[in-house]
Amino acid sequence: MILMGDVDSGAEEWFCPTCNRRMLMRWEPEFDTLLLEHGDATAIHFGGKGCMQLNDIVVSSEAAETAEGQQS
Repeated sequence: MILMGDVDSGAEEWFCPTCNRRMLMRWEPEFDTLLLEHGDATAIHFGGKGCMQLNDIVVSSEAAETAEGQQS
């Protein structure tokens, strides 16, 4: 995946030129992702920024559902 730049919210926009997936990634105050374009769900994605590398990113709502259950 290629880092395209920052958006007004401070999140980063990432793009995969192979499958056309587009997503926003926010690092602080808590890591979060927002999928803008699904692209090919079977494609393996990787990328990096500085000394950090991202491999096999999976985007799901499972974490949000788990967090909602813990708030009860």
